[in-house]
Amino acid sequence: MNRRQFDEVRRWGDALRRDEREEMRAAGEAIRLLCDEIERIGRELSVAQAAAAEAEAAEVDDTLSDEPEMIEASLRDRLRNRLPVLHRGA
Repeated sequence: MNRRQFDEVRRWGDALRRDEREEMRAAGEAIRLLCDEIERIGRELSVAQAAAAEAEAAEVDDTLSDEPEMIEASLRDRLRNRLPVLHRGA
């Protein structure tokens, strides 16, 4: 359902709430409550998606910030392993 259709359902519910028949007013109120709930859930979903995107970005940043340390440690280990060979050859 797109936004235009959703707004039409909401208008339909509002019109029913003004009907003179009690059961039509009740149906209109139920439609309004459902529309409100759908919008609330949509907002919660947006917040959750934004939080997930931020968490993912932070995880990537953490991984990238750890990368230089990992490279440095790897280079240090390789040099340490190669130094005895270099000293023997001299």
